[in-house]
Amino acid sequence: MARILILVVMLLATAFGAYMVGRSQSLATLDEADRKSLALYAEALDTVRNNYVDQRNIDPKKETYGAIEGMLETLGDDGHTRFLTPEEREQNDQSLSGTYVGIGVQLEEKSGEVVVAAPIDGSPAEEAGVSSDDVLLAVDGKSVMGDDVSEVVEKVKGPEGTSVELTVRHDGERRTYDLQRAEISSPAASWALIPGTHVALVHLSSFSDDSVQELQNAFEAAKAAGARRFILDLRNNPGGRLDQAVGMAGYFLEPESVVYIRKDASGEREEITVEGDPESTNAPLAVLVNEGSASSAEILAGALRDNGRAPVIGETTFGTGTVLSEFVLRDGSSILLGVAEWLTPDGDFIRDTGITPDTRVPLAEGTEPLTPEDARGFSREEILENDAQLRKAYENLQGQ
Repeated sequence: MARILILVVMLLATAFGAYMVGRSQSLATLDEADRKSLALYAEALDTVRNNYVDQRNIDPKKETYGAIEGMLETLGDDGHTRFLTPEEREQNDQSLSGTYVGIGVQLEEKSGEVVVAAPIDGSPAEEAGVSSDDVLLAVDGKSVMGDDVSEVVEKVKGPEGTSVELTVRHDGERRTYDLQRAEISSPAASWALIPGTHVALVHLSSFSDDSVQELQNAFEAAKAAGARRFILDLRNNPGGRLDQAVGMAGYFLEPESVVYIRKDASGEREEITVEGDPESTNAPLAVLVNEGSASSAEILAGALRDNGRAPVIGETTFGTGTVLSEFVLRDGSSILLGVAEWLTPDGDFIRDTGITPDTRVPLAEGTEPLTPEDARGFSREEILENDAQLRKAYENLQGQ
């Protein structure tokens, strides 16, 4: 019942506001079911406003934001379709540009809990040991159980240089981190040559602005250093801009290859293909993924797998199967709305189930994926010993 009332709040607030300023349909154009819902809400609103004991806690903006969030929660696109306040929208835009202030975690909703989809390389969270799939329990000692993603983000964010205490559940164990917020500027792509080999580990941390060019630059630099085989590491990559995923696929696949299939609300399907001349269609390639690989990372992995370009190795991905569009609202807030579903080139629908790797390789308990920065401090033997997924990719490339 609470969710129904929240939905009605949103409908009335949106429709009435648009009616008053002439920016949308008039109430007369709504169907009978919507008009009944709005009338019901008007009755509920009068009841609350006239009778609620603590009148100081009645906040129209919070009511409206809560209504929008409640409506989006009923859609079932957990962790992807979501509402952003003006502040959250600014932070989201900054993260896609590659620079923002925070502790460096991408949060998602999973099974009714707020979890870390991926820590950002080099961020305070990553350096402290926060891991993918850690469940957020408390912020500054106050429980966040039952909060949605936007509420947790609001509690975690703050000015540069200030501290925040994060309590998480990691593999059943309770852990607390004291983190200092900082400006985070991390390149989307980094690479390292595995010592004594012609194999390069190329890590892509996000699909932010210009990440296509960053990835190409990393591959070209690795080639100049002697690399002839490549491991594309998409582990703990939370995704980002869809156009960047398509552009990256075009770097590896022949023109007209299908990157993904877009299925809209009417059920119509459209094949999204790559354009232009590929620059790396022949070099042996393997792709690493894990449960922190989401959204655009899954699209790229699925495209490379289904087109036979590269085997996918690691663990099943997060399972984000919708294409988002942003709709900016009048006060600067926005709705990131799943306007279409996407399928892999072979027609696999991965929402909630994820991309299943060709070769499943778990990491040992307490082991984190090696980054190129980590690899530069190890010998070949140490690298292969410390990262089972990377080792399997390396072994796979020896046969290509």
